[in-house]
Amino acid sequence: MDKKIIINQVPIPQARPRVTRWGTYDIHQDKKNWIRIQIQDQFNEKLECPIEVEMNFYLKIPKGTSKKKKASMINGEIKHIKKPDVDNLIILLLNCMSDIVIKDDNQVYKIIATKQYDEHPRSEIIVKWEE
Repeated sequence: MDKKIIINQVPIPQARPRVTRWGTYDIHQDKKNWIRIQIQDQFNEKLECPIEVEMNFYLKIPKGTSKKKKASMINGEIKHIKKPDVDNLIILLLNCMSDIVIKDDNQVYKIIATKQYDEHPRSEIIVKWEE
């Protein structure tokens, strides 16, 4: 089986924890909570079997980009090779999926991830498993 989850928010990478003399904190905690809510709304069962995940990250087109270049970016002719790094984007979503979609991220045996430009920034997650 497979299920698609769409996160309607600009993809954000997992940030390094900030350390102060009062302890550590996560600068993206509010955004992570919002992502978790969107995941819960679209996926209502916790899987305990091996899963495969496909993640597609659609990132903003820079302002001031010409129409010709913009069309090439949307078509995938110009690849997104700037920050954020795809591995940090993956980590954040896997952490948000824990205890909602999956029991633990060690259940994931295969990940396919892409990042590309789009006019509507979002993240799409396709979770695949066998019953």
